[in-house]
Amino acid sequence: MQKNVLPALVLFLVLVLITGGGCMAVPPGGSAGGPRQAAQPGGMAVPSPRPLTESGPPWVYITSPEFDGGIDAGDVTVQILVRNFSLASGPGRTGTPDVGHIICFMDVTPRTEPGVAVKTLPGTFQIADRTRCTWHNVPPGTHTFSVELVNDDGTPLVPPVIDAVDVTAVAQRG
Repeated sequence: MQKNVLPALVLFLVLVLITGGGCMAVPPGGSAGGPRQAAQPGGMAVPSPRPLTESGPPWVYITSPEFDGGIDAGDVTVQILVRNFSLASGPGRTGTPDVGHIICFMDVTPRTEPGVAVKTLPGTFQIADRTRCTWHNVPPGTHTFSVELVNDDGTPLVPPVIDAVDVTAVAQRG
């Protein structure tokens, strides 16, 4: 009886590995700073498990919208989970480690050059000091929403801490 279980177990493990169920993606910068790899616009991010502990390096995760999910075009709110990082209430240059902001991006690749502000073209980013940002008038189509934890002067953490989701916005009916 146990001999019949082994092939099924091997098949299950192969399927888990193929679908990415047991992998930790590495974001730009070469460190596991977040649970998914940042996606290129139109590219694909790789979902992976959330860390189980509260200790460790700063960490960010988009909880909504869901990766590869369908959303209504129009207003889209990105909800974010942050660990081991304190959000500052306003801009500043305190230089305090692991204190800063979230920069939200739509359809652009977050910048990761150390010491260089991560801001991109107007309309492609928002600075957040809380765990959500809302995009207005999102057109139908495939979009990449990314979030990056940044120092309070707007420069990326080293290594960068980024998460991204690809979603498809559809025109609202009715």
